[in-house]
Amino acid sequence: MQTRTKTLIAVGLAATLGGAAIVGVSHAKHRDGFDGRHGLSFLDKGSLAATALEVFDSVDADGDGTLSQAEIDQFRNDRHAAHDTDRDGNLGLEEFAGLWNETTRPFTVRVFQMLDTDGDAVITRAEYDRPLARLVARLDHNGDGRLSLRDGRHDHYDDDRWDDD
Repeated sequence: MQTRTKTLIAVGLAATLGGAAIVGVSHAKHRDGFDGRHGLSFLDKGSLAATALEVFDSVDADGDGTLSQAEIDQFRNDRHAAHDTDRDGNLGLEEFAGLWNETTRPFTVRVFQMLDTDGDAVITRAEYDRPLARLVARLDHNGDGRLSLRDGRHDHYDDDRWDDD
């Protein structure tokens, strides 16, 4: 299986199994000058590709480079059982929080590393503020000083088309 395909499956799997912080990552990747590129790019070497492949590999129990439904089910069942601390077959909020934190930890680390632009293992206030600095100025395509869904429209759509989608 190609690395790109494995990465796509792993990203989808991570989101399905309890979540990748995809929304936060997409904001991080869209920042002006964030990493010298623009746009969401999960498949670039580095970035989140390594994390996605780690998730894929952790689910690929037999190491054959593919995921069977049985492997996905086993991984899901094992994770559920590990966090069902009262063994009632359900996950309460605290139990689910543990599962969520475990599942999203690799992505949290990657986003932390992306925000920590100087690599000193501390996110300074300036590094924290940088992603959203000048956000309105960058994305306000209609020039009204505010962001709206219409700012994300493609110019070739007319007003009726936007609402009909």
